[in-house]
Amino acid sequence: MIEKRSEKRWHTVLKGQVVFNNRGSVLDCTVQDLSNIGARIYFTNAVELPPEFELEIPSRRLRLLARRIWSREASHGVMFLEKAKAGTVPPAGWPRTSDKPAT
Repeated sequence: MIEKRSEKRWHTVLKGQVVFNNRGSVLDCTVQDLSNIGARIYFTNAVELPPEFELEIPSRRLRLLARRIWSREASHGVMFLEKAKAGTVPPAGWPRTSDKPAT
């Protein structure tokens, strides 16, 4: 299989939150893959996401405007619409033993 991604992505297990409706709606999720340009997020149940929302990853001090690119039940692929405000993704110090490059 040929890799089409232009950015390296990292397999992660990070707690995240999807925030929309002027912060009136907050959904907990798990960030399973992360790169400079996007992420794959997972919910415990199938959810329908709005086309655009904020993705917050508290442990990395990140809050990014994101666009939903694809959805498969509880998993969603998102593209970031802006660069990370807290520096680059993955943050300094990656990879860690718990963070592995995704294949």
